[in-house]
Amino acid sequence: MNKKGLQRCKYLDKLGIPIEEYGTNFCNKKDKRWKRWMKQRKKYGFDDRETWNLDQSFYEWIYTRFTMYKKVTNADLSRNTIKLNNGEEISLGEAIDIVIKGFKKSLLENDWISDNNDPPHEVWEVLEKVMPHMWW
Repeated sequence: MNKKGLQRCKYLDKLGIPIEEYGTNFCNKKDKRWKRWMKQRKKYGFDDRETWNLDQSFYEWIYTRFTMYKKVTNADLSRNTIKLNNGEEISLGEAIDIVIKGFKKSLLENDWISDNNDPPHEVWEVLEKVMPHMWW
């Protein structure tokens, strides 16, 4: 955390998302609820600010974790394939790229007031199919 108590994320920074707009950074140390949130972080590993915009927190989590997974995995991402509902087979690497690209687009659109920022249906389908393969 930085001096304001905001948590930094390299992958969100690279997208140009201001640290103050991360899903868990809506409030800083000056907020009177800060101590409660830090107690929650110690007890649960996260605090209730993540539930205020659970969609954004989830999108950030998927985007950052999939991005890192692709960077650090020792798995051969071209070897395994997944079959989409339309019958098309794609490699695990291609599937991960679809998920990363879809969630990146949603994060960059950043219209959290409306529902226009959700990833397309196809991205959710690929996420569903790829999840059982996300280990190494």
